[in-house]
Amino acid sequence: MRCRAQVLFQVGAWAWVVTGLGHLAITALLLGRPAPPAAETAVLGAMRAHRMTMMGLSRDLLGLFRGFSVAMGLVLALHGAVCVLAAPALAALPAVVALNAAVSLALLAIAVRAFPPPPIVTMLVATACFGAALVVR
Repeated sequence: MRCRAQVLFQVGAWAWVVTGLGHLAITALLLGRPAPPAAETAVLGAMRAHRMTMMGLSRDLLGLFRGFSVAMGLVLALHGAVCVLAAPALAALPAVVALNAAVSLALLAIAVRAFPPPPIVTMLVATACFGAALVVR
């Protein structure tokens, strides 16, 4: 039984890795592409023009958006990688599996409301796998 829970845990963790790497790849592709359409250029310009001061530092919205995007991809990919590498130990801890299931479910809810189909599918896989890993233990 525990072996099946570990495999399910690893598949859920791999779904996080794939999502994070995909997020980073899309971010890099968008930064490296030729000039975007005029409407998008106008939005990007407005984001550059609008500055926010937080805790004494001034940042434009585009920089914040891109920074959060890269951070999100890195955290998801690297936390998923840690879970893949430490799956034998982590899959045996119900609290860790439940936390991963809860985080995946929250990310799934966000993805359904805000993102295109790929992260919806990967977060659905992660949620199902972590949830199933809890059940088969």
